[in-house]
Amino acid sequence: MPYKQEQNFHDVSAIITAMTDGEQFFLYDTVKTVLSDTCIVQVVLCIESKNNWVNNVLGKLSEDKRLEIIRLPLKPPGAIRNNAINYVRMPWVAFCDGDDIWCKGKIKLQRSCANKTGCDFVGADHYLTDEAGKIRAFALARYMPMLSSWMVRTEVMKQFPFNETLYIAEDGNWWSRTAGKIVKARIPKMLLKYRVRSVSLSTTDASKKRKAKIVSMGSIPVIGSGILLLTRILWLFTRKKQYIWHKSWGKQPG
Repeated sequence: MPYKQEQNFHDVSAIITAMTDGEQFFLYDTVKTVLSDTCIVQVVLCIESKNNWVNNVLGKLSEDKRLEIIRLPLKPPGAIRNNAINYVRMPWVAFCDGDDIWCKGKIKLQRSCANKTGCDFVGADHYLTDEAGKIRAFALARYMPMLSSWMVRTEVMKQFPFNETLYIAEDGNWWSRTAGKIVKARIPKMLLKYRVRSVSLSTTDASKKRKAKIVSMGSIPVIGSGILLLTRILWLFTRKKQYIWHKSWGKQPG
């Protein structure tokens, strides 16, 4: 194993964003997996100001003392996350969208990696799942990780906040803006289940359209088994400990 879970860490906050009604069907599982991570000592859950379902959805999970529910007016995702950073008390912060699922041991592996390498950011690889949460494919994640897999130094997020005007791709904008300015590491392990929904804020994004097509094909008997096997083989043969700079981003800094 590239990163041994040698030490317990208790210095990571999590930010979960669930600003739309569509996330109420998935939020319980998201919050449960985040709270089950022993490295997480604070969870900032961002919901829309007029939300009237969060307590019913969370049930007894809402009694966990680590959970802080923050009501915010609906704004672009970057503005919501920047606001949430102000509530973070720990030196590290991890992000998760309200419909995604962390795999067991995610944060401990990431903190171990950060401790060994001295990096400012640790990303991880992810599965593609359908709305029911069934794994349909392995994602290659060669260029940048999904935001729900990010773990970053809190001070870095304050120094380099998200663009608050973008409704989609604010993570890609942040990724290119911070290139060469902070040290990023990748754990080439599947530590996130990324849920591909038929309707979401990023449905119109080209990358998300490709993911939706793969997941749709993956639900077809026989074809789905082939897609899962093929994507796993591709991932095994292409995975690395570093991310690749995409030529569409222009000249790589540094």
